[in-house]
Amino acid sequence: MIIRIRHLGIIVNNIDEAVAVYKKLLGVTDEDIRFVPPRGTETDTIFAFLSIGDIELELIQPLTDAFRQFLGNPKEGINHIAFVVRDIEEAVKNMAHKGVRLGHVTKDGILNMKRSRVAYFNPEDTGGMLIEFVEPLE
Repeated sequence: MIIRIRHLGIIVNNIDEAVAVYKKLLGVTDEDIRFVPPRGTETDTIFAFLSIGDIELELIQPLTDAFRQFLGNPKEGINHIAFVVRDIEEAVKNMAHKGVRLGHVTKDGILNMKRSRVAYFNPEDTGGMLIEFVEPLE
């Protein structure tokens, strides 16, 4: 069902400071970083994806109170772990069979994110960790 870890989602209060820290500590270069949306775009959150080996760190800076509430008012630090799956419908059914409910922003089903389809699971059913399954569409 699970192929590999895709990324760790990390909430940050200042994405520029966080990127600078990871560049310094882990040797990440500008070529290893992808901002979504592109810098200068007006949005309610900024994501920075940092490629490190075979996984990414997904830095998330909520910019509005509405988006912070949408995320559940998370504290700064690790927010979730994402796993790549081959068949997200089957993976969600498998988790439901184990008593694990969908949760977070996908309570009502699987979300299509253009590059991938995603599902988050209720931390009450996963030992307190927000788990995301990702089926790449590329």
